Amino acid sequence: MSLIKRVLRKLKLLPNPVSHPVKRMDLKEIVICDNLSFLVYWKILAIGKGPAVILKAYNKEILKFDCFGEKDGHYHVAPNYGSRIYFLEKTVMEQVDRTVAELKINGLKYLSLQKEPEIRNLKPSHFDYNSAVDSVEKLLVHFHQTVEEIR
Repeated sequence: MSLIKRVLRKLKLLPNPVSHPVKRMDLKEIVICDNLSFLVYWKILAIGKGPAVILKAYNKEILKFDCFGEKDGHYHVAPNYGSRIYFLEKTVMEQVDRTVAELKINGLKYLSLQKEPEIRNLKPSHFDYNSAVDSVEKLLVHFHQTVEEIR
């Protein structure tokens, strides 16, 4: 790799190439309203595996949480989607709890911070949104408790 590419990647002006394909198993979509949904699934990456969720608006990933446990669990926030924010929580269940709290407290706020006006203007009912987050929580816990690879 050229020095220029390395510098651009370090400055986050050029995305890092994906070296290992992402595998999504048991993908479930939870529709909140038109053009807004959660995708919940079991995820396997080279760095870890575990339950994961994406908040997606108009086919753009706004938030993504990868509950992989100690050292590997992290999340992403658009528009700085290439950066990982590592959980302080150590266990998968603690990370699931943190994910649910983040979705409930900040999920809709992140929609309002996007540059696309159609995403900023999404205003789902609080009942529909909170009901969807409750379904997300049940699925994340279900994946954690039933997929043998993580136990």
